[in-house]
Amino acid sequence: MRRSHAATILPCCFFSLTFGSPASTFARPPSQVNEKERGIELYRKGAFSEAVEALKEAVKKQQKDSDAWYYLGLSLHRAGNIKDARKAFEKTISLRPDFAPSYTAMAYMQLLNYDDKGAMKNAEKAVALDPKNFESLYIAGMARLRQKQAAEALAKAEAALKIKTDYPQALMLKTESLISLFAQEWDKQIKSQDRRKESKSPGDADGEEEKRSDYSLLKAASESLEAYLKLNPGQSEQSFWSEQLEALRYYGSRAESSASDKPLTNEPVTSMTPASKPKVLYRERAQYTEAARNAGVRGTVVLMVVFTDEGVLKYILALQGLSHGLTGQAIAAARKIRFTPAMRDGKPLSVIGSLEFTFNLY
Repeated sequence: MRRSHAATILPCCFFSLTFGSPASTFARPPSQVNEKERGIELYRKGAFSEAVEALKEAVKKQQKDSDAWYYLGLSLHRAGNIKDARKAFEKTISLRPDFAPSYTAMAYMQLLNYDDKGAMKNAEKAVALDPKNFESLYIAGMARLRQKQAAEALAKAEAALKIKTDYPQALMLKTESLISLFAQEWDKQIKSQDRRKESKSPGDADGEEEKRSDYSLLKAASESLEAYLKLNPGQSEQSFWSEQLEALRYYGSRAESSASDKPLTNEPVTSMTPASKPKVLYRERAQYTEAARNAGVRGTVVLMVVFTDEGVLKYILALQGLSHGLTGQAIAAARKIRFTPAMRDGKPLSVIGSLEFTFNLY
């Protein structure tokens, strides 16, 4: 069964395929419009199934018409037939190897099928042919993020934004990449603390962590996500993204204190020690969504949270997410956790920690 990619917020890529326009229709009487032109016009009107039929007839009559094959691929994709869309784009590339949009479209099909290496390869070819192809930069970045190459993904997002500053998908990719970079630091910090606990002699006092995570990454992520939401004010998951933005702003506000050797007074400590650890009283498993089960998605959602001194979880941030609604299910399960606060010197203490929810299809 396929494992979902480890995106932190965005579970899968999404955007409208445009990829250039290699052909145009001309104003002719209906009797003089051929199948290719009719298919292209149907595609532009959103009649994708009808466009597929017309363009299939066109490529039967003109098998070397790269424009017809290209629009057939676009129409097949929008009609939900990814497999045949890939074949159409492969044919387009073989007929016209210098046409950047066909490589972009092919890369996107590969990304949808979790062929990250293929997506990167074709996206890079598109950029080589057209350095201002911001869509291909985005696709290459998404593929690299799914391969846990967060720094490279961030570079692609920023390159795309230099070309198109209001490109929503690049803003989201930038957000995800920054969170992923932070998550890598966070994971190293936790492992370092665990090693110190194992090597510490009995009776040794608990020390502060060797290195604090760079919260400025989350501050930058909050700015990128805010810009994305301004461009998409009515999108379907507004509540989820707004909550993520609130969490990012909170953790991002710790950027200045994270440079200090010690946590600020009355501020949550950055990690838990045996002497300052909340006691979980109740926790339930996150439930699979039917869509995730049907798609064979499995993996682990990692959440960063604040265990407050009031016994309430706050600022739930997805450091690593899963598609098909599983990140939301993990957050819903996290909200049901009941615990007694961490204690220090006999007083309740707020601490930042992490939660993991693993989804297995057995």
